[in-house]
Amino acid sequence: MERQEESVPVHVPFYHRHKWLIRIVAVLVLVALGLGVAVNAAVQHRQKQEMLGLGAVQQPSAPVELEDSSNRTGAFTAHVEYTSMAETDGHQVATDIAWDDAWFFQDPTVYNHELATTCSVLSAIANSESGYYQAGSSSPAYMEEALAALGFQDISTASYQYRSEVFDEIVDFFAGTDDVVAYSVATKRVRNTDGVEKTLYLVSVRGSYGSEWLSDFNMGDSSDYEMDAIDHEGFMRAASEIVDDLADRLSETGGQDDIALLFTGHSRGAATANLAASYADDMTTGLRVLAPLENIYCYTFATPEVTEFANIGDSLYDNIFNIMNPSDIVPRLPLASWGYARYGNDLWLPGVGDAAFDDHYDAMRTAFKENVGTESPYVPEDRERVDKLVEDLGREIPTADDLTSVGGMVSLVRDLLGDINPMQVLYGHYPNVYIAWMQAIDADDLREGDAA
Repeated sequence: MERQEESVPVHVPFYHRHKWLIRIVAVLVLVALGLGVAVNAAVQHRQKQEMLGLGAVQQPSAPVELEDSSNRTGAFTAHVEYTSMAETDGHQVATDIAWDDAWFFQDPTVYNHELATTCSVLSAIANSESGYYQAGSSSPAYMEEALAALGFQDISTASYQYRSEVFDEIVDFFAGTDDVVAYSVATKRVRNTDGVEKTLYLVSVRGSYGSEWLSDFNMGDSSDYEMDAIDHEGFMRAASEIVDDLADRLSETGGQDDIALLFTGHSRGAATANLAASYADDMTTGLRVLAPLENIYCYTFATPEVTEFANIGDSLYDNIFNIMNPSDIVPRLPLASWGYARYGNDLWLPGVGDAAFDDHYDAMRTAFKENVGTESPYVPEDRERVDKLVEDLGREIPTADDLTSVGGMVSLVRDLLGDINPMQVLYGHYPNVYIAWMQAIDADDLREGDAA
């Protein structure tokens, strides 16, 4: 019997067997490299434009006079328009707000519910202003129009001009410059009933926008500063920009004795306003004073925790009031169990289980519908789910450092998806929910202390 020869397998090189796969990978690599080069060139070009004041919807400028200012002084009511996150035709909403120049001759450490309610609207309008600075938009300048109705004489919204376009948000992301906010600075000469006058600087800070929300996770590391504790780094950088801006403006005016400051904001804007006000308070004890301590006012809404420092309750910060919804998850972050808190006084809107909730919930819903034109979407019962989520996260992620671990991220995602409906819970964060509650209650209906 003849022996059959064994067949010897022929080795075919990988690149011959998978020619198309290799070609596809090569094309993808080339495309990725091309995109990387293009993005880098676009980022550098936009940064150069910004440095030269070019390429924005409008060129940044010094404070401009409000042409349609009512120049009203004293006490009055004004009608203002803005936008809402709730689903309505055109998203445009409106409400009446009170104003009284005399507010800024009163003790800033005494809570003023009328001023706080007006600030809740102004902080919402700060979000609405973004549309005006987007190319091709027909959105009106909501902030300018509102402040003109309140009698303010001039305004600067320059920071919006490179922080409202989608492309600019992409630039900030790739350039690592997303620790910013957009804000308005407006001035008005306010007059008391006895004829005494001051110049009021109002600072209204926009909430999280575009890539800026990534900065909410930039809590920083105190060891980098060789300190035991620091303020939340992402918020701190944004607040420092505002304080430096105010310092530059006030250095041109001369004295600070007749200067008053009002800070307000919602969400990320609230965190930034809280820190900016605390820095202005700190400066009253040094050589670089923005305004006398008795002339600094601050009202924030849906305010995240902003600092690891333990001196938050010092009387120096008694002029800061943080108003929050117990059904809103944002004021509970970063977790208090990680050592975070807010400067000043924490005040909580009525929540399920509070006597004031039963007394005023229907009035809140009515106010919401009158302002927005639709029913309030938020679910007050989410308070219990938020409480449980915070408790679970505190147990499973005991420190801020643990959040960045694989286990921490898994726990975060599992708890978020398992315990709450993220979109539903966000309804309780809406500015218009805060506004409606503020319009429906009095100062006595707010609860001091923590959320529980």
